[in-house]
Amino acid sequence: MNGGVCFDLLKMDKILNLHEEDFDVTVEPGVTRTALNRYLRDSGLWFPVDPGADASLCGMAATSASGTNAVRYGTMRENVLNLEVVLSDGSVIHTAGKGRRARKTSAGYNLTNLFVGSEGTLGIITKTTLRLYGIPETIVSAVCSFPSVQAAVDSTVQILQCGIPIARIEFLDDVMIDACNRYSKLTYPVTPTLFLEFHGSECSLEEQVTATGIRI
Repeated sequence: MNGGVCFDLLKMDKILNLHEEDFDVTVEPGVTRTALNRYLRDSGLWFPVDPGADASLCGMAATSASGTNAVRYGTMRENVLNLEVVLSDGSVIHTAGKGRRARKTSAGYNLTNLFVGSEGTLGIITKTTLRLYGIPETIVSAVCSFPSVQAAVDSTVQILQCGIPIARIEFLDDVMIDACNRYSKLTYPVTPTLFLEFHGSECSLEEQVTATGIRI
């Protein structure tokens, strides 16, 4: 396309500031999700937004990426605290104020959420400050088959209405299950299926699984 401009920010790959006690970190646009989580491993913290690819974190902010953990941890929109953005005239702004990492956004314009999801049309993100979480003590996964799509949907609604803090919940219909079986040589029943994941301590996971009605 005539007049287009392409920016390559891969070499801006520094993790700038980690505040373990405040559960946040500031990164440059070349830092990917898996690179950040490798860096955080010994801190007991992690960044849970997982779009299914090793995407750059500023790119994820620009597209308001989501993923399978969104049901518990939210999307990028809920996990970006501040952005450094270069505007088209070359000026640099900090959407929550320079160096600010506060989670409160009730004062002034919420510029952070304006730029999250703007896909580069309003400016180029050169730093992002992200909310972090403690690494779960235990993770339990479950696969549940249902006789119909409606039954799977009803079960999902009931789980959420009960306030069960489920980490992931993904739905595949019978067509997708059949495709997965064929491609990955699996043997799942070809019926509507939910894939669930629970995060927490051993005691809390036992309560979550029991409340969900899963038999292990």
